[in-house]
Amino acid sequence: MHFKAVAKSEIRKSIVAINRSIDVIHDCIIGTVLEKHQDIVLVTGGGSGLGREIVRELKARHIPKVIVFDINIPNENSQIPGVHYFKCDISDKEKIQKLSEKIQSEIGIVTVVINNAGIASGKSLLELSFEEIDKMVKVNMLSSFYMVKTFLPNMLLMKRGYIVSVASVLGYMTPSRLTAYGAAKSGMIAFHESLSYELGPPLGNDTGVKTLLVCPGQLKTPMFKGVNTPSNILAPELEPSYVAQKIVRAIECGRRGEIQMPFYGHFLPLFRALPWPITQFARLLSGMDESMTTFGHNLGRADSKDITNDQA
Repeated sequence: MHFKAVAKSEIRKSIVAINRSIDVIHDCIIGTVLEKHQDIVLVTGGGSGLGREIVRELKARHIPKVIVFDINIPNENSQIPGVHYFKCDISDKEKIQKLSEKIQSEIGIVTVVINNAGIASGKSLLELSFEEIDKMVKVNMLSSFYMVKTFLPNMLLMKRGYIVSVASVLGYMTPSRLTAYGAAKSGMIAFHESLSYELGPPLGNDTGVKTLLVCPGQLKTPMFKGVNTPSNILAPELEPSYVAQKIVRAIECGRRGEIQMPFYGHFLPLFRALPWPITQFARLLSGMDESMTTFGHNLGRADSKDITNDQA
């Protein structure tokens, strides 16, 4: 038993060391710093969960102008000081456009957009209503189209901008009972890739606008409460604060490309290219499809115990 515990500990240390080395290499190659007193950062879904941790990390690093779009605004006592909160259903493109005009006149031009908002449901396709499918696809994917189409023109005029797309490792490999969620996150990955090259190849981009894709694994938030993680060693649950630190650090360094976490996320794009029998065996071995049987049926998002529930 002692030998197994030591072995597990050493494996974890090795994985952490490799991840840090990858970060250092990326940061040394790219290396553009976020201008604290010039950039205005907007985070969708910033009222709770990972989004709230991203906002907290931005303020901890003294970014003065941080904006949150969320359909549920935190109670006044739960709001992070110095943050501009706007009640917004990001599946409504007209609402986004109206708020963008208000923000530009009252706060300034948004130069960093973090498309983070997300919802999920553990229902099978036949159990999902058409309304639930529409809502998940709009919030998890189409909202990013609306946000970027609204805020990108000013970024291009200023030749300064950053678009961060928070997808999921489930966009590469999706378990059962997550048809709408997995399809939307897979769409986010394709959205990021195409947009990145519309703006120009990373080494020849003169638009001044960078793109970054973040694909985390399962987070320790109520959104996926009830999911039985197959392996806490190979696929550990991630602390939202840790993921938020990685995202904000990457933005500060001007990092482009993709961030996958935990470590196994780096291999999932390659995994999809393997022959079907191998992927089928891996799914059975991991228990990823069975892990969803304990997931709740309601549309889920981050904890709302301190959040108002009225709709935008």
